[in-house]
Amino acid sequence: MKTVAGILLYIWQLPQNLLGLLVVLFTRPAAVIPSDDGYVVVRSSYRMRGGISLGRYVIINARQCTADTIRHELGHCRQSRMLGWLYLIVIGLPSVLWAWLGDRIAPGKSYYWFYTERWADRLGGVERK
Repeated sequence: MKTVAGILLYIWQLPQNLLGLLVVLFTRPAAVIPSDDGYVVVRSSYRMRGGISLGRYVIINARQCTADTIRHELGHCRQSRMLGWLYLIVIGLPSVLWAWLGDRIAPGKSYYWFYTERWADRLGGVERK
């Protein structure tokens, strides 16, 4: 039964899982970090600039791999589980655009002020000051 649930969850998150798998294939891991549920694959890499969560795959810059960063990215994984195929439209694309243009759109606002990041923090149990 657990295997069937895992397969269904993978399919539910298929678009981001496929993108995540591609990213994993092109980043050499500095480390693989076990997640609490055993489903999410967290890798640190020196090739990533920041962090990204795509379905069950989390890739974080090895130099920025703190406990809060991992919890934040796992919050994005929870968003992916909730939204399924809508994740890339509702969270992924806005989050990437915010990371790229946030300083120009809302100068002085924290990166974590944006709804995608604030929600990921809340789901991951990260408290920002």
